[in-house]
Amino acid sequence: MNSFTASLAVAAILVFSTSATPCTDICLSECAFTLQSCQLIGTPADLCASENEICTKDCDFSCNCIDICAEKCGSAFAACKGDGIDLLKLESCSITLEVCEVQCGTECGMNNLIESV
Repeated sequence: MNSFTASLAVAAILVFSTSATPCTDICLSECAFTLQSCQLIGTPADLCASENEICTKDCDFSCNCIDICAEKCGSAFAACKGDGIDLLKLESCSITLEVCEVQCGTECGMNNLIESV
C-alpha cells in the first residue's frame, strides 16, 4: 500500500511540476514531495516538519529573486527585441538581458541578505 501511495504522490508531483512555471511553485512542490516521502518512510514527524520548514524558507529566499528578475528582465527583453526579425538588434537585446539578470540577481540577493540580518 505504501508503494502505491508513493507512486501516486510521485505522479501527482510530476503533473503539477510540469504545469507550474514560476520558481516558487516548482520549488514548493518539491518540498511537498520531500515531506510526503519523509512521512512515508516513517521518519519522526518533528524531523519531517523541520525539514519542510527549512525547504519552504529556502524556496521563498531563492525564488523571490528569480521570479522578480525574470519578470523585470524578461519584459525589458521582449520590448527590446520587438518582432525579432533584426538579428543584430536581437543579439544586442540578448546581451542586455544577460546583464540585467546578473545585476538584478545580485541586487536582489544583497537586499534579501540585508533584510535577513
